[in-house]
Amino acid sequence: MSPQKHCGDRSFGVTLCRTVAVATLLMSGLSLLAQDKPVAPATESEEAKRSREELQVSLEQVEPMRMQHATTGAVIERVTHPVLRYAAPLWGGHHGTLWIWGKRGRPVAVLEMSLMGNEGLWYRSFHATTDAPIKLDLSNGKSWTPKSSNVKFQPLPNAPLPAETPAGRLRQMKAFLQKFSAHQLWTWREGDGSRHELRLLTTPVHRYEDREQQLIDGALFIIAQGTNPEATLFLEAVNPVDVAQPFWQFGIGRTSFAEQIVNYEDQEIYHDPPVKHEEIFNSTNSYWRTTSKLEEQKDKP
Repeated sequence: MSPQKHCGDRSFGVTLCRTVAVATLLMSGLSLLAQDKPVAPATESEEAKRSREELQVSLEQVEPMRMQHATTGAVIERVTHPVLRYAAPLWGGHHGTLWIWGKRGRPVAVLEMSLMGNEGLWYRSFHATTDAPIKLDLSNGKSWTPKSSNVKFQPLPNAPLPAETPAGRLRQMKAFLQKFSAHQLWTWREGDGSRHELRLLTTPVHRYEDREQQLIDGALFIIAQGTNPEATLFLEAVNPVDVAQPFWQFGIGRTSFAEQIVNYEDQEIYHDPPVKHEEIFNSTNSYWRTTSKLEEQKDKP
């Protein structure tokens, strides 16, 4: 695809962001931060080999994807490496990766991608985190054009003023995480109604800021089942021009079609019903799920 101008308008943020390597989470002896071409060590377990091979295929899948501002055509860059790698024992032991688009300011979209069991079927779950019009083109000709985002930001209850330094704000965010709790209910069409407790992964997978949009500091955290992402949690210190003092806000997005419930200080702050089956594959929704066969990737030149 020929180079186009990079996204630099206010909708997508224009100041420095920084990706935080998730060095504290390890899976099968492999760091969560991927390399461009996973290299086989001298000796490795079958589990590690499978993880490495699946990472390579996921890299090959995500590389042709192109995202842009739907109105202007400005390219939205993807963060080069997956911000998270994980395993999901409850779902057949598959491995997966989490990707984000938007290197400046708050990411505009998140992709969770995994190979399900021995089906040779890749599952890809996207969710938009901006109301600005975006478009993602896949190599198979499909496009995702979400009309808006389901991630809605609101003030974090009873939060103190943001600290003066990035390190101080990170300490505050980690303290906030201790007050969150979450679970999901498998109440979709083929679900059994069971309840599953979720946990907050305490290391942010991405850190960002956007001073021109009055966004002092932001971090992306994962709400997970084990390490398998079920939702994303954005914590942000902001200082809108019409507000006297800065404050903390949060937003939550789904990477699963299950019913999601999140509490803060034992009070429900987020409750999203299960995605209806007929809506899961609707490419104009904020949450969009699509699949591809592994053979489809192998057959590509």
